[in-house]
Amino acid sequence: MADDALGNGQHAFAAPLFAKPRLHALDPRYSLAAAIGWSICALMLVIAAITGLLTMRATRTAIQQEIGQLYAGHAQRLIDTIDANLAGRRQWVSIAGRLIALSSEPGPVSVRPGLLEELRAAQPEIEWAGVADLGGTIVAATDDVLVGQYVGARPWFTQGFVGPTVGDVHAGVLLDRLLPRLIEGEPRRFVDLSAPVLDAKGDVKGILGVALGWSWIEVLRRNAATMLTGRSNVEILLLGVDGTALLGSENQPAGVRFDLSRFGGSGQHVVDGDYLVGVARSQGVGEFRGLGWTVIVREPVATAFTPGDKASLSIFGLILSGGIASALAAAFATRRLTRRLKAVARSADRLRLGEAETFEIETGRDEAARIGQSMRALVGTLQATNRDLASLNTELDERVSARTRDIERMGHEARRVAVTRERLRISRDLHDTLAHSMLALLTQIRLVRKLAGTAPGLVDGELARAEEAAHEGLAQSRDAVINLRYSPVREDGLGAALRRLAAKANLRQGLHVAVEIDEPAALLADGKTEAIYRIIEEALRNAEHHAQAREVSIRARISRNSGARMLEIAVVDDGIGFDPAVGKEGRFGLVGIREQAEMIGATLDIRSSPGQGTTLRLALPATL
Repeated sequence: MADDALGNGQHAFAAPLFAKPRLHALDPRYSLAAAIGWSICALMLVIAAITGLLTMRATRTAIQQEIGQLYAGHAQRLIDTIDANLAGRRQWVSIAGRLIALSSEPGPVSVRPGLLEELRAAQPEIEWAGVADLGGTIVAATDDVLVGQYVGARPWFTQGFVGPTVGDVHAGVLLDRLLPRLIEGEPRRFVDLSAPVLDAKGDVKGILGVALGWSWIEVLRRNAATMLTGRSNVEILLLGVDGTALLGSENQPAGVRFDLSRFGGSGQHVVDGDYLVGVARSQGVGEFRGLGWTVIVREPVATAFTPGDKASLSIFGLILSGGIASALAAAFATRRLTRRLKAVARSADRLRLGEAETFEIETGRDEAARIGQSMRALVGTLQATNRDLASLNTELDERVSARTRDIERMGHEARRVAVTRERLRISRDLHDTLAHSMLALLTQIRLVRKLAGTAPGLVDGELARAEEAAHEGLAQSRDAVINLRYSPVREDGLGAALRRLAAKANLRQGLHVAVEIDEPAALLADGKTEAIYRIIEEALRNAEHHAQAREVSIRARISRNSGARMLEIAVVDDGIGFDPAVGKEGRFGLVGIREQAEMIGATLDIRSSPGQGTTLRLALPATL
């Protein structure tokens, strides 16, 4: 037995063990030295990967800080330049208003011819300049554009009475139509500046309005972009107070709206999606509070972090090379240290292949010698172990046979129980249909027999009713036979089956049945639900034939009780009621209801008293 255990599979492994020894020296399945070397190699690779990822993350963070601060600084310088330009032009417009007042004649405001053209020549970015009297009419303008037009409702006119003002950028539709077309063909955008025209006494004689073109903003942005040479993917955007792009780019044209809350405060930098963004907000200069504009300088993360990624890859390569070199050195050193273990392995192979009867071991006190001694003791115990296993297998076979016989016996019992349940169900169906009809027919026949001797004229009517009862019994018997093959609950669900049952009952005179069921309960269609349907059907039949009810309410819903989902059923009628404690001989309806409730594990509660109607309640766990 020991030889069989040790020699099992010798034909499958004998050839691979001694074929291609040079390749086996590198295979960890055949060489402990190779296994140790590859383990160290894998460990070094893991260390290299972790170190590379940590280095990459640290490098990306440092570059993000450095480049983000750089971009935030450029954005701050550009917005400060814009604020300074607007503040200077605001001051210039204020001084120009005073100059116009000095050159004006006494009385209503007037402008010396050519003065506005001289002012425009001093500031080439001015597209239009004009003076309006106190009534809001333009009395003088460059190139006489808008002269005589009413501008009293324009913001620059109304705000000019307060002092020098700077308005937000806007599209001047009227000015754009009257001024010469731009070479680019794009509609003009203006920044309005205004100041009061004050006389020597400080009284307002009129309002000076200036429409500042948009080209100077473009120049400032191009100058800022030249400071970022070598970064072709950098975008500089100017956003309005509502986040709308006033100056766009190829990727984000003007008019696109940004969510300013994503960028934080002024002078900060963030990673917004696929971009590294530096942000600066307008803070004004001196008395000029600024227009609330925001400058963002951004670059795609993929290009911004390229230097850091390259550095991380270089470090990863160095660590990986060191790991491979260390793995090779460890494999070579391990090979020399495991020679005695190889001798133990050869002895085990000879014993397994049947080339030796005993386990040959080398003397010594090291681990290899102790392994050899343990192997020799193990071979001695294998035979005893095999004998014990054979005895145990015989005992287990006997137990399995006995258990199989028990399972077959329980299967037969389960089939007998199923047959008994089916017989009970058929007996309930016969009681629910044929028994009721036969009872009604018997009652009519007895009544006809009595009337034949006392009131012969009433016999025909009672015979007609007896015939009707016979037809009804025949129809119910057919329905019962159909129900043996067709289950309305399993086919259509509880809700549809109950509504169909109520509709059928409502066709009969003197009875109204209402159904109220929630959606989860209406979808139930398992075996227990079918039993619930049969109980409700029997309760409805009792209410109609015995309780003489006129109104019957059927309610079904799914509720939670201590975390469990429960199906709750209530059938309530307004019939004559009865005493549940007093049974009637030959009546099996309530008995059948209780049996079906017990079979499905439902809680049944029937409450009634003479003259008070009947309430039937069922509750059982719902399986959805």
